[in-house]
Amino acid sequence: MKKFLYLLFAMAIVVGLNACSPDDDPVNEPPVENPGTPDAPDEPKNPDPNPNPTTGKALIVYYSFTNNVHTVVGDLRTQIKADVIRVEPAEKGLDYAANNYAIGSAQIQAIRNNPGSASSYPAIDPVEVDFGQYGTIIVAAPLWWSNMAAPLQTFLFHHGAEMAGKRIGLIVSSSSSGISGVESDAKRLIPDGNFLTPSLWIRSSQTSDCHSMIVRWLKETGFTK
Repeated sequence: MKKFLYLLFAMAIVVGLNACSPDDDPVNEPPVENPGTPDAPDEPKNPDPNPNPTTGKALIVYYSFTNNVHTVVGDLRTQIKADVIRVEPAEKGLDYAANNYAIGSAQIQAIRNNPGSASSYPAIDPVEVDFGQYGTIIVAAPLWWSNMAAPLQTFLFHHGAEMAGKRIGLIVSSSSSGISGVESDAKRLIPDGNFLTPSLWIRSSQTSDCHSMIVRWLKETGFTK
């Protein structure tokens, strides 16, 4: 009889340890990835994903239609010393907001259809840049239909090869959509850039409060200490 009671008591303990509390909902847990092979003994556990600073100054290149990116760049300039280029469309007075942003949508579609052709990209004002003096280039871009704004893509299409080996930081402004498409555009247009991670995503609603986000990002990417 004592053995039977002991067995029941032991079973009750096991069940209690395996029971879930009301807050332990496995449905809401993130999927678990299978771990890879263990790190070799001589490899660092958490290697720095960002390349070491290269020689030269910093350059900020950006385009802004609604001025959200312009506001972000203005704050960024109070935190770092950098030259700045604002990309401007060659055709002036275009109302990008008309007809549900039909002009911008058509420009993005043209690039998607043939990204390797210069004729797919809208014309911009000429920009002369001596990239040899810059070690780090920060690209600040609005998101258009999940892609980088077309005028900024034009700039990078023509100058991306000159950015080879540079540290490339990416700042993206969007209403709510994710920024992976803009990151892909940047890496396609600057194929040999050393991209800093992570990119900085600032939603439109966060623009006026972007200062602290930029502070954290500059430290996280190793731009500042």
